[in-house]
Amino acid sequence: VNPRTMESRLVPGLYFAGEILDVDALTGGYNLQIAFSTGYLAAKAMTQKKEV
Repeated sequence: VNPRTMESRLVPGLYFAGEILDVDALTGGYNLQIAFSTGYLAAKAMTQKKEV
């Protein structure tokens, strides 16, 4: 996964966000910030990507 766009490096056009990433951080079990941040990055990358 490209950490700047959350796009798969193996399958172009496939994006990941939230719990699917299985991030293990010092959040005390609260992964809402990870979910919001990765969702934002994925949405931003999808809307800026130019179709061929």
